[in-house]
Amino acid sequence: MRVLFTTFEGGGHVPPALLVARRMQERGHEVLFVSDEANRPQAERNGLAFQTWPTAPNRTVMGAKDDPLNEWRTRWPPAVVRAVCKAVITGPAAAYARDTQQVIREFRPDLIVSNELLFGCMAAAEAMNVPLALLTANVWCFPTRADVPPFGPGFPPPRNAFEEGRDRSSRGMIARWYDAGREPLNAARIGLGLAPVAHTLDQLGAAGLVLLGASGAFDYGRVAPPPPFIYAGPLGEAPAWVSDGAEPDALIDPGRANVLVSFSTAYQGQEATVGRCIRALATLPVNGIVTLGPAIDPAGLPSASNVKVVERADHERIVPHCKLVVCHGGHGTVLRPLMMGVPLICIPTGRDQPENAQRIAAAGAGLRLPRNAGVARIRRAVERVLGDCSFAFAARELGEAVAREADGGLTAAKALEAFAG
Repeated sequence: MRVLFTTFEGGGHVPPALLVARRMQERGHEVLFVSDEANRPQAERNGLAFQTWPTAPNRTVMGAKDDPLNEWRTRWPPAVVRAVCKAVITGPAAAYARDTQQVIREFRPDLIVSNELLFGCMAAAEAMNVPLALLTANVWCFPTRADVPPFGPGFPPPRNAFEEGRDRSSRGMIARWYDAGREPLNAARIGLGLAPVAHTLDQLGAAGLVLLGASGAFDYGRVAPPPPFIYAGPLGEAPAWVSDGAEPDALIDPGRANVLVSFSTAYQGQEATVGRCIRALATLPVNGIVTLGPAIDPAGLPSASNVKVVERADHERIVPHCKLVVCHGGHGTVLRPLMMGVPLICIPTGRDQPENAQRIAAAGAGLRLPRNAGVARIRRAVERVLGDCSFAFAARELGEAVAREADGGLTAAKALEAFAG
């Protein structure tokens, strides 16, 4: 079977797609991975055939401040949705559709597995009559599931009729925000010979399968989502570029509580938050370890005698020695500490982060702070988590449940095979 994977450089969703693509190739399928040029080294390290986007947006480096997905610049929710539509979902839909159509003609895939934000790829699959599955690296990001709170606000699960009504009305309202991108999406569809959609999110109906790269245990303990969704377990892998980072032994202090601070590999204006975290740790009897990734220049950050700042390091080797992780709340970032029994403090900047932070807080496995949390508030949160062992107990319990669902992409691969027939 020929399987085409389509995605884009947007941070943490690329490693899960690479994992599933590699698993499909190991199971004897012919795989082509299409993404931004920035992801070519990752794909090649995984032994995957790779092509880049000829006319659709194509980033050449990771973590750049010129990332077109700059929704973090605003906090007004409708404006956030419009920004994501313009940058990825619908603004470049015609270009993604055109490029995907060309790849389909050349590669002749039996199945397309696309990132859930690339509506142009979905439309091309629909027009070319190729079975389409979606792969999300985290919890579902659209307000189309009735069994969980609507994505975005970070609501906890409803506890009464009032909150159930809140969720229903919020789903409808958020779905309408996406109609800001309906015009360019329909232009792309008409160019493919397809009928226009009444609402932007109607395009999701082209997919016969949606793989959620999350665990049901993490997603408020859900056992099975409604069709076409399935939980494929956590699909996190450390990006290959961390392997040549700082030596963990040089960062860890066995005599003090180690606290890891790590925000997104994608640029989301996080340097101010990282700076406040450093200042908060500077006043505490801890050993701070800050990994920046490619997104932040360390020259603009404050320094502290008890805080080590590096561009990259292997979290797999550092986190087991930590008592706490402070992060943005990205799905891949939070799962690793949880599965190692380490509690978290999440300071979301946007995207899926408020949802992940709420799930961690609801489980008692950590705390959620607002994006503008000051130094004193961060310091108090660190002291609270380090001083209360219940957070570590809850993190261990949730992490063990999540780990039981992790199978390295095997569930995802088998589901794709069954779907394609």
